[in-house]
Amino acid sequence: MGNGKFEGKRFTAEMLASTFERYCDRPIVNMTGLAGVYDFSFDITPEEMQVLGIRAAVYAGVTLPPQVLSLLDTGGNPLIAAVERLGLKLDARKAPVDVLVVDNVRPTPLEN
Repeated sequence: MGNGKFEGKRFTAEMLASTFERYCDRPIVNMTGLAGVYDFSFDITPEEMQVLGIRAAVYAGVTLPPQVLSLLDTGGNPLIAAVERLGLKLDARKAPVDVLVVDNVRPTPLEN
C-alpha cells in the first residue's frame, strides 16, 4: 500500500481475504471458490489510506487516542467499494470462523 495504490502480486483468494481482514472490523471469510493465483491493484486516496492505516493499527491491537479513532466514524470502509471494483463483494453475514481462546497463562512453564 503506497503511492496511491493498494496492490498485491500472486495472491490466492484466501490470502486476499486474510489481507483485507486486517483493514476491517470483523473477520473476512473467503467464499469465492476461486482456486487460482491473482494480481490485483486499485487506487486509494490519501484519506482512504489514512482510514485503512488506522483500521490496521486497531486490528493489530494498537491503542489510539479518541481523536484518531473518531476518523473511523466518518471515514467508512474504503475497502467495500475497492473490492467491488475487483469484481468481488463483501457481505455482512454469519459464518463459522476459527477462534483460538486462551483461558489461562502461567508465568513459568510446566514440565511435560
